Amino acid sequence: MIIDCAVYRDGRREDLAHDSEAIDAALAELTGNAFVWIGLNEPTDDEMIAIGESLGLHPLAVEDALEPHQRPKIEAYEDHVFMSLRTVSYSDDDISTHEVNLMMGHRFLLTVRHGGPDLREARRRAEALDGAMSHGPTAAMHTVVDTIVDHYEDVATELEVDVEEVETEVFSDVRSSASNRIYRLKRETLEFRRAVQPLRDPVTRYALTSAPEEARPYFRDIADHLTRAADAIDAIDNLLDNALNAHLAQLSVRQNEDMRKLAAGATIFAIPTAIAGVYGMNFAHMPELDWRYGYPLCLVVMLGLCAWVYRRFKKSGWL
Repeated sequence: MIIDCAVYRDGRREDLAHDSEAIDAALAELTGNAFVWIGLNEPTDDEMIAIGESLGLHPLAVEDALEPHQRPKIEAYEDHVFMSLRTVSYSDDDISTHEVNLMMGHRFLLTVRHGGPDLREARRRAEALDGAMSHGPTAAMHTVVDTIVDHYEDVATELEVDVEEVETEVFSDVRSSASNRIYRLKRETLEFRRAVQPLRDPVTRYALTSAPEEARPYFRDIADHLTRAADAIDAIDNLLDNALNAHLAQLSVRQNEDMRKLAAGATIFAIPTAIAGVYGMNFAHMPELDWRYGYPLCLVVMLGLCAWVYRRFKKSGWL
């Protein structure tokens, strides 16, 4: 369905009715730097085909706009450009991505969302910039892409905070199941990488070759932000790998310590077990059986040997 539709003349907004007839009429009378900005959210096939016919979109662009699982890319057609990218949001160790497709021609900008946050912030930002909308649909497209890409760095910062929490948990003395959270963060980082990495090269090429001359510095700035976000993702992934390796190493060390303590305890209890086992055999002629102090002496010997062995293990660090 059409969420927002307006004509921009010399940077000033004029609202349009949300139907194909009004869009066709507005397109027919556009002059100068005026253009139409149409926002769609999860359109049906019929709605997208009708808008595509009004704007003269290539059939492949219409098909890609309807498919909500496009790889981030930029496609240049004869008289318009198709760009697919993903919005990213992060909350409670969970990254959500949703697709946004943009089609820009000389007289129009069409944005097609498949779920996720709306683009009202980007539209308000573009309208608030003094004189920005007077530069045509390229400026509007830049604002939308820039708003989405800027949020990538915010998500990367939030991920870095959670990675620091994981590192603190891993290197604390308290035993924890940090590996569960590390695996979850690595999976979310991979989802984040799929949204950022494929877009970097197409935006760079567009900024260097295809974008209008006056807009190229702005798209190069977006490419720089994408590079920073991609570098942050690589750093986060490396930190998670190191944290996981450190956690597994700590688990191995702690298991060895537990085994040493169990072995030391078994050795201590083996002494009285051995002595009691000897005296538990029912032979008639055994030392000290008829001695009055034989039983307490046996207990003292057991306790003394156990105490001596315990001190030796304690001194060697096994206990």
